[in-house]
Amino acid sequence: MRTITKLQCRMSGCPDSVPPALTQDALCLEHYLECAMHQLEVAAALCREGHPVQPQALDQLHMHAEFAVQFLSDGDGDDTLSKKEQLLQFLLGLANLHQYLSHHASLVGKPN
Repeated sequence: MRTITKLQCRMSGCPDSVPPALTQDALCLEHYLECAMHQLEVAAALCREGHPVQPQALDQLHMHAEFAVQFLSDGDGDDTLSKKEQLLQFLLGLANLHQYLSHHASLVGKPN
């Protein structure tokens, strides 16, 4: 019989376990969402201030979006409705950022 060990979130003091899809990040869903939303807010703030958003930052946001879509499509019943709402808010925010960037192409920075 195989024992499955749950990985605990790497954030200090967080007792939550890490979902299998986030093992590489070693973050619980709550902290992963905080990180993704922070990255989205930083990119949006850069746009509002007229500064370019680097392609690497957009790639990272796309990876977060792929996770969000996959997580929502899996329909895991253990997670709260509020977490699913946060994932949807992230996806909506990213869609808004892309819409803004489509009208302001100069704000997409050049790769380093």
